[in-house]
Amino acid sequence: MTEPPYFHIGVVVPDLEEATIQFSLHYGISFPEPAAIRIPDPSGSGTGHEIRVVYSKQGPPFYELIEATVTGIFPAVAHGEVHHVGVWEEDMAKRVLELKAKGIGIEASGVALEGRTGLVEGATPHWVITEPGPTGLRFEYVDADMRVGIEAWRELGRFPG
Repeated sequence: MTEPPYFHIGVVVPDLEEATIQFSLHYGISFPEPAAIRIPDPSGSGTGHEIRVVYSKQGPPFYELIEATVTGIFPAVAHGEVHHVGVWEEDMAKRVLELKAKGIGIEASGVALEGRTGLVEGATPHWVITEPGPTGLRFEYVDADMRVGIEAWRELGRFPG
């Protein structure tokens, strides 16, 4: 296998700027400009929440730092601990059906990293984060069609969307 089964490790942080400084200092990792995205409230209330996200330039695996202060989407995970591992998914519609069939809940989902909020009824999400598994770890399945945009973001220093 030429690359790991996951491409990133998601870590929730209280302050994105401080986290990028600390990761750079301690691990020699650099980061492009963060992106602000809106994700739907998992309760279905119709409201969305803004989070700030950045992927490391070095990897794989890449570090995804997430500044999120809203509860319910990135719940009381100790800051700095691994929240999820992210994997590329070639068939998101199939993956979502498989998760549902196995009784694995989806804690967060979205249509892209372009600031659009929520999902259109019946639409296939571009990414989903599962509920915690038995060890507390979640998986984020990211539509492989987003790979070019995410890689350009890391390499160019600014999200192209």
